[in-house]
Amino acid sequence: MTTTTTITSFPLQAGIRARVAGGSTDNFSISGTCAGTATFTNGAAAASTFEGVSGFAAPTTVTVNFTNCTPATNALSGIGYVDGNYSPLGSSIPGVEYTKFVSVPAPLPASVRVGDTAVYSAQTTYTDSTKSVTTGERILSYVIEADTATTATVNLITKGYDTSNQLLFTQQTRYRIAGDGTLTIVSIDVQFSTTSTNRLIYTKM
Repeated sequence: MTTTTTITSFPLQAGIRARVAGGSTDNFSISGTCAGTATFTNGAAAASTFEGVSGFAAPTTVTVNFTNCTPATNALSGIGYVDGNYSPLGSSIPGVEYTKFVSVPAPLPASVRVGDTAVYSAQTTYTDSTKSVTTGERILSYVIEADTATTATVNLITKGYDTSNQLLFTQQTRYRIAGDGTLTIVSIDVQFSTTSTNRLIYTKM
């Protein structure tokens, strides 16, 4: 008879570190307000300094193809920055926005269990790297959700606000985490608010 041992704790920090360090390419189907497909490509992280903090930088490219929304094709490229513990510091998307930590984030926990939740970073958003025009704030949190006897779901939640503190969107990016820390992306759910009611659900193909 085969028995399965239930895993109750998961190495979140190690999992994030491995995924960011190694890079990834993921293809998604899109549903919700719009339908289509998307590809998210994250390059392997390389040593860098961001806003005076040593860490790593990873290039990111997102390509979206819609079948029922305009523009039909959209592509964005930028760079995401993390510190030495692979906690997020901010990002730069030329021509779109620049985000920077309010304070250097604490390391993500080495181990998490189902039900754990915390806010792990706050970031200010600007129009560009001159930081002369502030556009709002991002609050990053996580919730560890039940999945199977040997895996859990890591729900990374980003809430975006404008300068009047109105919620503009809530993005929930869900990963399946195994006992060895392996992270596999499952879906990205983006619900817009205040200025839009659109919802986009990206499901891993």
